[in-house]
Amino acid sequence: MIVDWIANVGALSFGALAYYFFARRETLQKNRPLSIASLGIIFGVLSALVVLMPVHIADGSTFDTRGGPAILAGYFLGPVGGLIAAGIASAARLWVGGPFVIGGALSPFVYMFFGVWCGSYCAYRKTGPSPLRLFAMAVLGTIVILPCFFVDQGIEVGFSVLQNAWYLLLLGNIAGVVILGTMVGEARRFEKEHSELKTTMRLADLARSSAGIAIWRFDMDANRLTWDEAMFKLFDVDPATFHGEFNDWEKTVHPKDLGAARAAFVTAYEHKSPFATEFRIILRDGTIRWITAHCDFVEDDDGKVVEAVGVNWDVTEEKTLAKKLAEQEQEARLRSEELEVTLASVVQGVSAFDSDGSLRFCNSKVSEITGLSKDRLVPGVSSEDYNSYRAGAVISDFHNGTNLSLSGKDWPETHVRSLIHLTNGRILSFSAAPMPNGGWVETYEDVTEKAIADQRVKKAAETDTLTELANRLSFKNALDTALARAHREDAGDQFLLLIDLNDFKAVNDSFGHIVGDRLLKHVGDVLRTIVSGSDHAARLGGDEFALIMTSRTEADVHQIAKSLCTQFEAPVDLGGLVINSGLCVGIATILPSYTESEQILSRADLALYKAKAEKASTYRFYNLEIAEEEAERRQTKSALIQVVRDRGLDVYCQPILNLENKSVDHFEALVRWHKDDAHYLPPSNFIPLAEEIGLISEVGDFVLTEALKALSSWPDGLYACVNVSVLQLGNGQFVEKVISGLQAYGIPPHRLELEVTESVVMSAGSGAHEDLRKLRNAGLTLALDDFGTGFSSFGYLQDLPFNKLKIDRRFVTEVDTSEGSASILRTLAALARNLDMTCTAEGVENASQMDFVSNCGCHYAQGYFIGQPIPIDDVPIVRSSVPAGSAAQPASV
Repeated sequence: MIVDWIANVGALSFGALAYYFFARRETLQKNRPLSIASLGIIFGVLSALVVLMPVHIADGSTFDTRGGPAILAGYFLGPVGGLIAAGIASAARLWVGGPFVIGGALSPFVYMFFGVWCGSYCAYRKTGPSPLRLFAMAVLGTIVILPCFFVDQGIEVGFSVLQNAWYLLLLGNIAGVVILGTMVGEARRFEKEHSELKTTMRLADLARSSAGIAIWRFDMDANRLTWDEAMFKLFDVDPATFHGEFNDWEKTVHPKDLGAARAAFVTAYEHKSPFATEFRIILRDGTIRWITAHCDFVEDDDGKVVEAVGVNWDVTEEKTLAKKLAEQEQEARLRSEELEVTLASVVQGVSAFDSDGSLRFCNSKVSEITGLSKDRLVPGVSSEDYNSYRAGAVISDFHNGTNLSLSGKDWPETHVRSLIHLTNGRILSFSAAPMPNGGWVETYEDVTEKAIADQRVKKAAETDTLTELANRLSFKNALDTALARAHREDAGDQFLLLIDLNDFKAVNDSFGHIVGDRLLKHVGDVLRTIVSGSDHAARLGGDEFALIMTSRTEADVHQIAKSLCTQFEAPVDLGGLVINSGLCVGIATILPSYTESEQILSRADLALYKAKAEKASTYRFYNLEIAEEEAERRQTKSALIQVVRDRGLDVYCQPILNLENKSVDHFEALVRWHKDDAHYLPPSNFIPLAEEIGLISEVGDFVLTEALKALSSWPDGLYACVNVSVLQLGNGQFVEKVISGLQAYGIPPHRLELEVTESVVMSAGSGAHEDLRKLRNAGLTLALDDFGTGFSSFGYLQDLPFNKLKIDRRFVTEVDTSEGSASILRTLAALARNLDMTCTAEGVENASQMDFVSNCGCHYAQGYFIGQPIPIDDVPIVRSSVPAGSAAQPASV
């Protein structure tokens, strides 16, 4: 019996070894159907083997350990593998036969199903249960199999057998399950660990391949170098040329790195310590590759180094990148140093902030310009704390001075520029610009001196230097502003006052320009006392001033204008010199209906013109009467343009009596405009208009032509006088017209006399004077008309080539009533004789005046007493003169 037991245990052990062998050979990997069937056959054969070697007892019964393979087949292989194993075991039992053959043949299936049940509820199916659990399975399996003993011989015989051999059954099952189960469990665990190891190795190989890591080994004793496939690719070496020698590696290393790499290997070998190094290799195409090498040494039991193992990988990209980064870092460092030097040298303060509003850096100028303390200028300070220098400051727009609000917390989305007026009087130019990555940069510059200078320049550009009032440019801007307010508020409480001094030219001529400037300054001082609030006082030029009065009533403006006129109507004390002056004021209301400032100016100017026409210090408001007069004036201008274009003017001639021979030998050509039979316009009304609209040359040319045409048909002893406007002189064209006209009509130059008024001569420039000289040199007679009304005429008598003086009618008409006028007339006549000039007395209206001018020594007389102007075609032809010394009467004309 003992031998039988030993045979059963040995068979089980042999089966377990066979299973373990197959597991080590990876035959049992994966639970595929073929593998399960194969394992089922193995378990079945093992069960049949132990059935064929039973343990015999005294009553003829036999026992074996087939329960172990059957239970384990169901446990590890499941129903399919278990049925195969149980079927083979059952067949073997039937073949052996015996008294309990039926129960014995059924028992493998009972064992198998019990194993399947245990396996379905056991978490250790893949690796096998522990020995304790195997023992429990064997005991339970023995209990489960007991009914099979009652199948063949009944219950009584079955109990009898069990009573004698229960321990054999229990021991057999325990031995089969524990021995075989332990070995199968170990095989299963090996299978699992081996599978995991292979997976880990695959992952390691994949990682190494992905990282480009190559492995090498060097056998010290055999002097044999071994490379894996990755090494050949890494070092660009053809395996056919590789001899497995240390020299194969040395040939690839860059000559400049070989010594250091070999020394690192030798040093590590001597110290038996791992090492790492970097070196360059030269590929077959000559390119360079950087390699990182890690190496360690393997020792034998005696501590002798027998092998060196190592890994290499390509670090060329890292080296290139590191070099590039180093270059960029160096470049950035240089740029940073340049920036620091630049920021330190610029005159502006510069600060940079992060997107969260924290200070990043600033230069030293910031403290100097803003007055911030050093603890406010360290990186990390919030913009709110940093901007403490703005406390109480006024922040205005950079261009127009509009007040702004600059946040110190939110960084600007666009470029912002402003002026910051600090409480200490300094003015900073501030600029803030956003950065692409968030945050912003601020710059500061102290522009106090520049701002003051700009203010001075602005003031100079907008201020009249003499009176320190606003100048014309500033006045124009103020008037535009007032008009815009009228449009915006639909208000009519603003007024424009144009002011002009009376006879200011006389003040300059009599007292000099210094006194004239004092008078202008005095006017400026008076106007400054009038303006208040948003009023505006300006000097427009010369003796012209303007006031823009805002938020006033019409009654206020009347009172102001009246006060001005009254104040300047009285004598003005200019530092001890008292002069008589006066002024006139023209006023226009600034209405919302006006679209341009010129409309307001023209209306105020018309009102001023009407005030000046009254020859006193007074003021006029622009009203309907002035508007109607202006409309009529415009109509007259338009009609004048048409009549000049159509040559519809008439030329009349007034006789001039020669007092020496009592005959008429001169006629003055006078232009006349008969608008219709009922309307006659005197020259004093339309000649200024012709000068104003630029038609005086056409009118003058017309009169000249008509006079020359008539003169060509007159007797040789008859002369024509033609008036000349200042606007006709100065460019040489009039001289050419006169000379060419004389030549065209064959008239000697001495028969044409040109009359130029004294005021024209005084206001004309050097060009006009040159034209007069040319005309005199050409042989024409030049008469100075209205002599005695000016202040500088005597100087011109020496400088300009006049032949004749025409004494103004004012002195002639007053000889009967004014001894002063009579004295002036005698003086002027004597002056003409002393200067070897002839003179004509104008305005002779009666016989008494005629006798007086004749007795004074005047050469000619002109006036209604001698003859009124007649059409040029009606001039009588005087064929002979009165004999000298006869008592001739004035010619009848």
